[in-house]
Amino acid sequence: MKAKLDSRVSPAGTPAAEAATGRARRDERYRDARDEYAAIRELREKNWIAAHIRERRYELDLTQREVAERAGTSHSFISKLEGGAHMPTIPVLKRILAVLDEELLIGIERQIPDEDPEREVAPVPEMSTA
Repeated sequence: MKAKLDSRVSPAGTPAAEAATGRARRDERYRDARDEYAAIRELREKNWIAAHIRERRYELDLTQREVAERAGTSHSFISKLEGGAHMPTIPVLKRILAVLDEELLIGIERQIPDEDPEREVAPVPEMSTA
């Protein structure tokens, strides 16, 4: 006699979307993370710098206020930046990225007909205030 199989489960296992739905139903932290990453994906289409900062801050489990204090800027500025409403100056962006354990690099790309582009990437130089 053949055993009756549960038609909801494939031989390879539960489909990813179904498994994610199950995890979201059971775990509030999973729902929160799923929602946060969905918002970051949407923001990335509008402003990839803002999305990157928001994602990295989330990964490090830092609040906007903590990033602002450590970077020497205001909480409202970080909030507006992560919302895609502001673009920081290079010195401020360097400070924010340093809080997130990252370094700002500047890249230059030269287009050459019929060849791959030439690229140069280097750390942003320190700005002189003199």
